[in-house]
Order: sequence, then C-alpha cells, then structure tokens
Amino acid sequence: MSSSSRRSTSPARHLLAPLLVAGLLAAAAVLLHRTFRHHSWAELGGDLLALGPGTALAALGATAVSYLAMTGYDALALRYVGHPLPYRRYGLASFVATAFGNNLGASAVVGAALRARVYSSWRVPGSAITRIVGFNLVTLVLGAAVLAGGGMLHDPLKAGRALHLHGAAVLVLGSLLLVSVAGYLLWACAGRPIGWRGRRVDRPSPGLAVAQVVLSTFEWLTMAAALHVLLPAEDRLPFLAFAVAFSIATVAGLVSGVPGGLGVFETALVVLIGPTTSPAGLAVALVAYRLCYFVLPLLLATVLLVVHEARRGVTAPGPARTAAAGAPPARISSVLTPSVLALSVAGTGVFMLMVGDLPGPRALDVSAVTISLAGLSALLTARGLHRRLRRAWAGTLALLAGVTAIAAAHGDLVLSAVTAVLALLLVPTRSAFYRGPLFARPRNPAWPITATVLVGAAVWWHEFGGAGGAVDAPLLVASFSGDTPGADRLVMAAGAVGVLIGGRRILTSAAPDPQAACEQVMARVSAVVARWGRCTSHLAFTGDKRFHFSPGGTAFLMYQVEGRSWVVMGDPVGDPAEFRGLVRGFVEEVDRHGGRPVFYNVLPDHADLYRECGLSLAKLGEEAVVPLAEFTLAGRARTNLRTCRNKSQRLGLSVEFVAPEDVAPLLPALREVSDAWLAQRNGKEKRFSLGAFDEEYVSRFPLVVVRQEERITAFATLWVGGDGREVQVDLMRRLPDGPNTVMTFLFVECILWAGENGFSSFSLGVAPLSGLRSGAAASSWDRVGHLLWSRGERFYNFRGLRTFKQGFTPRWRTRYVATPGGLALPNAVVDVATLIGGGIRGVVRG
Repeated sequence: MSSSSRRSTSPARHLLAPLLVAGLLAAAAVLLHRTFRHHSWAELGGDLLALGPGTALAALGATAVSYLAMTGYDALALRYVGHPLPYRRYGLASFVATAFGNNLGASAVVGAALRARVYSSWRVPGSAITRIVGFNLVTLVLGAAVLAGGGMLHDPLKAGRALHLHGAAVLVLGSLLLVSVAGYLLWACAGRPIGWRGRRVDRPSPGLAVAQVVLSTFEWLTMAAALHVLLPAEDRLPFLAFAVAFSIATVAGLVSGVPGGLGVFETALVVLIGPTTSPAGLAVALVAYRLCYFVLPLLLATVLLVVHEARRGVTAPGPARTAAAGAPPARISSVLTPSVLALSVAGTGVFMLMVGDLPGPRALDVSAVTISLAGLSALLTARGLHRRLRRAWAGTLALLAGVTAIAAAHGDLVLSAVTAVLALLLVPTRSAFYRGPLFARPRNPAWPITATVLVGAAVWWHEFGGAGGAVDAPLLVASFSGDTPGADRLVMAAGAVGVLIGGRRILTSAAPDPQAACEQVMARVSAVVARWGRCTSHLAFTGDKRFHFSPGGTAFLMYQVEGRSWVVMGDPVGDPAEFRGLVRGFVEEVDRHGGRPVFYNVLPDHADLYRECGLSLAKLGEEAVVPLAEFTLAGRARTNLRTCRNKSQRLGLSVEFVAPEDVAPLLPALREVSDAWLAQRNGKEKRFSLGAFDEEYVSRFPLVVVRQEERITAFATLWVGGDGREVQVDLMRRLPDGPNTVMTFLFVECILWAGENGFSSFSLGVAPLSGLRSGAAASSWDRVGHLLWSRGERFYNFRGLRTFKQGFTPRWRTRYVATPGGLALPNAVVDVATLIGGGIRGVVRG
C-alpha cells in the first residue's frame, strides 16, 4: 500500500508550522498550569515512588506488550509487499522507528525515515519501504477507529460525559468510525485496486485486513492500559470510556507535530477526563506514563540504533577537512549527527521552557522563570547545532553542564541525567561542528554586554532580589497569566530579549575579514577577463568585489558578503576546465563560515554544476540579446525604431564613440550628466550588479556619447567580451531635460556600430521577473515573481522595460539565481537587494 503527498515548500508554510506548534505549546502550558498549579513539583519524586513496584511493573508490562504488538504491524506489512524478513530485523526497525517517532514529533515522517534507514541496510527496495510505511499508517488508524467507536457505542452516556458531547452525537460519531472500518474490510474482500495519478494501491487479502484491525485494536488497548493502571484507583474511569479519551488525546498529540505531543496530549486528556480525576493523581500518572512509555523505550532504541549503525559501519559523507581535523569515528558520527543532537537539545529545551519548575526536594531552589530562560537558550543553541556552528557547540556544552549541576542539586535526577548524557555525547562530535570560529571578538561589544545585563538582571530579580517567589510559573504561563505583576512581566521580557540577543550572536555567521583587492590581485583578474571574460565579467572592476581563485589561478568568482549570503555576481570567469573545482571550493569555504552560497544572475550553462553543489535554480528574469547578423532598420517590425532615429536626428542629436584612452577629457561633462540624472530620480548609485559613476571605472571602457549642439545629453559605457563577439551597455545616464527619444536613439546607434565592427550580438540587459510562470505547476517563487511583474508597476517598471526591449526583437536568454533550498531564496534576494541598492528602498526607488 503506497501513499504520497506533495508538500509545499513555500516560505509562508515554513513559517506557519513553527508558529502553529508554538501556539499549541503556549495554550497547553497555560491550561496545564491552571490545572496543576496547586500540585507541588517538589513532591513529585515521592509521589512516583508511592505508586509502588506493582503498579510500575504493570505499566512497564503494558508498554512492552504495546511495542511488541507494534512490531506486528511490520510483520503484516512485509507480508503485504511480499518481502519477508526475520523478526530480529523488522522487529528492530519497528521498535526504533516507533520509539523515536513517539518522542520527536512528526512521528509519521520520523518513523518513515528511520524505517527507511534500517530497512535499506538490508536491501529492501525503496518502493517496498514506501508501501510498508503506508500500510502501517492505515493499520494504526484502524485500531484507533475501532477503539474510539466501540467505546462510544458500548456506553454512550459515560463516553459523552468524558467527551463533553451529547449522547446522540457520540452514537453518530462512534457509528461512523465503525462503518469506516467495516468499509475497509469490505474493500479488502471484494474491492478493486485504487488508482490515482499514476499510483496504484492494491487491496490486502481479507485475512490480512482482519489481522490489521485486530492487532491494531489490541495495540491501542495496551497503550491505553499503560496509563490507566497508573491512575488512582478511586478516580479511574471504566477502561473503555478512558480508552476513548486516551485515543483522542493521543491523536491530538500526533497531529500537533509537537515532539512527543508534549503538552498537547496532556491538555486534551485534562479536558476529557479532568472533571472525574484528581489533578494531583493525574499529574503523577502522566509523568510516570511519560517515563514508562516514552523515555525508557527511547533510551533503549537509541542504544539499539547506535549498535546497528556501528555494525553496519556506514561512513557518513562529510568534508575532508573534518576527518583531517580528527573527526570522531564514522560509526559514531553516522548516528550522532548534528541534526540528531540538535533535535535532542531542542526537545530538552522545550521541556524546560514549558515545565519551568524542577521537581525534587529543593536542595537548591531555582525559579521556574530562570529554568524557562535556560530552555529558551537551549532552543537557540540547538538551531546553531543544526547549522554546525562551533560557537553553538561550545555554548550548548556550557549550558548543558550548568543545567546538569543545577538539576542535580535540585534533586531532578531525570533532567540532570538527560543533560549530562547530551553533554557527553557532544564531546566526541566536536569536529562535526566546523563552521565559524569557536570564539570571536565581537565587532560591537555593546550587544553581548546588553544581553549579559538583561539576562543577569532577570536571574537576579527572580532568584536574589526578593521578588522571586512572586512568580512560580514557567515563562510562557506567567506571561499570559493575569496574576503576574507588571514589574515581573517587564523583567521576564527583558530576560527573554537578552537570551534572544545572545542567541543572535551565536547564530550570526562569521563573515570573512574585509578584503581590499591589491594591485597584484587586480592584475590577475585583468588577465583572466581579457582572455576568457564575458561582458558582465567587467563588474570585477567596480571596486566592491572580493575574489575567489581556482587552484591554478586561471579562473575566479567575484562575490561580496551580505548577512549570511555570499553572493557571487554571475557565472565563473576564466578557464572552463577549472570551474568545477572553483565552485566546489567556494561552496566549502562558505560552508566553513556558516554562510549561504548565492550565485546571482547566472546562465543555465553551468546548472548541473550548481545542482551538484546542493543548490537550486530559480528564474530571475530574461536577458534580451540582439543577433547583429539579423538586425536591420528595414521592414514594418522596425518602424518605431526608424521613426525614433529620424526624429532624434532632426532634433540635432548625434552620436560619438570614444575609445577608453580618450575618455578622460570628457569626465567633467559626464559627471554633470550623471549628477543631474541621480538628482532627478532622487536616488543613489547602484552597485554590485551594475557599474557606478567612478572616473577610474568609466575610463576603462569604450564610451558612446549623445550630443545635442555639442552639449552631452546622454552617455553609456560599453562592455566588450573577451572573445570580441558580444557587446553590452552598462552604465547609462541622460539629462532630465533632454529629448525623450535619446535613449532609444543611443541603443539603435550602438547596435548599428557593433554590427559594423564585426560583433555578433548585442545585449540589452535583463528584464527582471520576465517570463516567470503562473500556472498550477509553477513554484511559489515563480507565482510571487509573476504577480510582482504583472501588478508591481507602481514600484518598478517591470512590464514597460520588457516592452521597450522587445521593440528590438531580441532573443530572450533566461537568467537564474542559484541558492540552497527552503527559505534561502527569499533571504538571498533580500541580501542581493541590499548589496545592489543599499537596501530594499534603494532598489524600489531606482
């Protein structure tokens, strides 16, 4: 059985998911705090021991049976796909996937990934793994439907009270659930395979379908029993009524995407059975259930996964520099990847942020606010771990060591053990965190000082300032609570801001030192451009670029750093034989600094090379290129150009082409034209992707000047390709009070001049956002770009520019921007806009 779905990669959806999860966590934290605010966490250790060994063994037994039954899902799935395996193999895959999926959130995705990881080591085909995952998901849903539906129909009145629904509604809902299960069984007996968009889902055999329903129902019952036996005997609901509430709460936790459903599962259960169960007994039972059903299986699954990977001996790919620097053994690093460690630290941070107060005998009393701030810090450093930053590794290690000491002194042995283990796991993986320096002197010391003062003030206020006892709730709960005094709210906000400032310091990429191109470097650049350069290669002489050379020195990339983006202007320049090593070396250099490689305004010629380096290409626009062999002013298609040229000549306009060595005497007059043009546009010089009016830069190139009665009214610099075949206009300026035909006249004369001098093509430059798709198959970037192109005339003359260039009947050549996936594209576009215009405002205003 296969299932697949397209997941949108739009930036809005990437942002919406974490915001939704954060909202669920905040709401759950508030409700749980209100429910359990009278229960002392300091007594939790004793309350857990008071459950007794018999109750604990019963819960552990139910947990073991539940996980054992879950391995039966894979046994049935392997029969369905016709790929038998011994139990020791599929049992391991099932247990590891289930334990990690239960704890890490997005259980379907995590479980599928781990099943694929384990099954692939035994050469199970990818198509079979996909069908196994889909089959298991259906099996899980069938049991939930039978359990909830059967419980509702067995006793609708009690189930209705637990669910806060009318008895009739419970009967209808329960009937629908059971009817859906019956429909699945009928389809297995007499149905046909389901086809959809080229995919086919074969029906299971009737015996297999019945086994799915029975096994899944039994597994859900054992899972519910693991919590039911932990509840106080005097407060327990009848088992079936409780199982209905339990299944609904579990599904809510799974759907939320919160790691382990933490907070969401508990909140749903409080709403469903809270009125019939004492808060103190429910709190102890929930904590014990988390330990039995989540924490202990996760620890065992971690050990089994590490042993499996060690036996498998997989060598994780990584930069050669990591191994050379003394990387941990491949068998360890293949399991303890930065992402796994980051996820573990983030889960610990979520726990501290949500729970805040530590259980235990309070040998060392620490406020819930301080622990919440530590949890927020862990979330930020986890993000840095995921990005493999050295500073994040050091900061996380220090944070975990501090939390371990505090939790141990406070009596919370579980949290102290978890943080200690995480700290120990971080130590041998140090070389995996190779991006950026371990410690760096801040360029502006005001920010780290501000962060230290804000966090220090918040901790002092709540621990030593005499007001710490006023707030006995986690940060999020206290922020939303109406009982929190205004002064405490202000101090908590200050502490959170301080943590965020400090986290920004950890997450900020380490940009290279400012680089001034010396005469020797520019001489190498000039030699490469003269031999191999295209027209746009002349942007190397604008004075705002850094250079990355190939090992042989015959090819280079010109780039600049803005934020996290290392923006390369155009394709590689130089000997094509060195492009592969040049681009790969640059991407590795960016990676070492924790940056984001961006190749801006590139042609499709090297698309495969960019993709090999992990980059995705998005269409930037289209470049208008006029084939000079075909260009003529004759014919109906060029009527407007002939008319414009004739009108300009009648107005007394004339054109002069000036060699680079003859430009110097004209510079004062050219400066007047340039200044008048900028003043009229109320803008400033563009940089990076365009030449600016700099006397040294302008004097490097041939110049076309338009005069009206000896007065210069417009001019443009001309780029000539190193092969002598292509010409392109770069810097263009005109007097605001000159004839409105002057720029068209300038272009016509330039094209005619280029054709007469043996060039093969003339580039009119890029029409931004031109040619982007808007249909159903278009990407989010294409749809947004097309919307701006079609409706953004008030901000930039997108369509008018395309129409003007189309008047020369050019051939359109696609230009791209190559970036990493996800949110890198919009972030990169913002950084490029900052480079070009000194900010978005400069780009829009022109």
